[in-house]
Amino acid sequence: MHELTTKQDRFVNEFLVDFDASKAAIRSGYSEHSAKSIGSENLSKPYIKEAIKIQLDKLSTETFINREMILTGLLKEAMDRGERSTSASRVAAWSHLAKVCGLYLDVQVTTTVDDIIRDITASNAANRNGLLPKDNCRMPPLKVDAQGEYY
Repeated sequence: MHELTTKQDRFVNEFLVDFDASKAAIRSGYSEHSAKSIGSENLSKPYIKEAIKIQLDKLSTETFINREMILTGLLKEAMDRGERSTSASRVAAWSHLAKVCGLYLDVQVTTTVDDIIRDITASNAANRNGLLPKDNCRMPPLKVDAQGEYY
């Protein structure tokens, strides 16, 4: 692999903070005036792409929490009917699951039809027209014990 300069190495680490190449370039010591072009140029270099991929892989193996754990936890909370569970927590969990699965879009369209103003969310319109794939979100399999408890 190509040896990174000190600034390029800092760029890789700073890029992983917020995935903004311009801001990463500035924080790495590049000029604010050239940050956008330097950030774009750095991301186009194969050896910098490889360094970013290696760092991401390293972070994902070191990270204790992964996507499946989050989905499993949210699903458990959404399905929980125990004493300490509330309907608000279940609704919030379902809402977060829907967002993770791409069923919520933060786009709202206001239209006027026959002098009636209607707000239509993009997710509702997509569902109504059958545009969202049925397997948009692959949930981890539920494990159910003999008493019907989810864990």
